[in-house]
Amino acid sequence: MTDTLPRHLRDILALEDFEPAARRYLPRPLYGYVSGAAETSATFRDNRAVYDEYAFLSKCLVNTSQRSQQATLFGKTYAAPFGICPMGMGAILAYQGDIMLARAAAAEDIPMILAGSSLIRLEDVKREGKTAWFQAYLPGDQVRIDALVERVAAAGYDTLVITVDTPVAANRENNTRTLRLSFVPA
Repeated sequence: MTDTLPRHLRDILALEDFEPAARRYLPRPLYGYVSGAAETSATFRDNRAVYDEYAFLSKCLVNTSQRSQQATLFGKTYAAPFGICPMGMGAILAYQGDIMLARAAAAEDIPMILAGSSLIRLEDVKREGKTAWFQAYLPGDQVRIDALVERVAAAGYDTLVITVDTPVAANRENNTRTLRLSFVPA
């Protein structure tokens, strides 16, 4: 199977293998942005620990030929019960990064949530990704909210994800540290 992969992906055998590869490939500030979290990363570590408690329960001698991962979310059926989460400014990591993600999600028939802070026009991303959803941090006044929602609907998005966990901007200490370390004279 690894023979069909591009050479730079042949050593990626598990999800954990992506992080060291990304560290080698990406400039320090970009790697820090992608891999980091807010404040001291305590919530990130706690969330990771909770997910580590999940395990697969194997069932032997069970007919799996008719199994499906399909899931119906908001009235639409997708190939899997997960998708691609929003990541602000994805275009700083790859040329037309959000469009690439939208195309990949559409090809695999999974949802992709476009971040409201995308550097690519939401209309362009939707045109490329039939399964794209839009994520928004709603501005504080009704006129701006109405204008945003109308634009999102006119672009063809049928799922609007409202982010409510950040009443104030996150303190991204990790970004500050990686930027400082990147520009310190040798």
